[in-house]
Amino acid sequence: MSGLRTAYVRAVRGTRGIAERSGLLARLGNSASPVLRHVRTLFSIHDVDDLVAQDLAWWSYPAMREVERFLARRADARVFEYGAGASTVWLAKRAARVHSVEHDAEFGRHVAAMVADLPNVELRVVAPTPAGPGSRARSGRAGHEDLAFDDYVDAIEAVGGRFDLIVVDGRARVDSFRRALEHLADDGLIVFDNVRRARYRPAVEAPGLRVRHLRGATPALPYPTTTGLISRG
Repeated sequence: MSGLRTAYVRAVRGTRGIAERSGLLARLGNSASPVLRHVRTLFSIHDVDDLVAQDLAWWSYPAMREVERFLARRADARVFEYGAGASTVWLAKRAARVHSVEHDAEFGRHVAAMVADLPNVELRVVAPTPAGPGSRARSGRAGHEDLAFDDYVDAIEAVGGRFDLIVVDGRARVDSFRRALEHLADDGLIVFDNVRRARYRPAVEAPGLRVRHLRGATPALPYPTTTGLISRG
């Protein structure tokens, strides 16, 4: 994290104990005001368990509302997710089956413990490998330039079939997105978080795709983000 972001996270964590002991967290979380409930989530920065307790995915609120409506119309919805986390549990409450792949082994073990009692979730941890001349899937994230995510991207092949909803919110998002399109149901939907980043645009703006940019407040963050909902046609 950048120095400014690190300082912000430390400051929030430093005040959380006070807010919890004073009852402020409970009052914010139980408020009828969406604004105050969002303020409650600001104390959840990088705390996946706390986001799960509040029944939140880490996307913009407008995107969460749209995805919830989408899944509500599909009783047997089948979901694949690149990048596990709070969204894995959130999706499991709203879809018939969730298949998730995570690249980080330590975080993957944490999420695995969270979903251990959810019979409709299958989580796989597929770590990256050192990149070589034949590597296909790479990440644009700083510090990951020498890693290959081929097996991670191909995890959807191991599950097979088509999916009503596919989430692209992990590493190697461009390659994950392109592979996702091959497994998307005809009337399916792709959730692409942080979709406005310049390195993603050539892929998501390809001909034949419809992209909705849902910008808005986002749990645990003091600024808005944009989650893309992508469909064919």
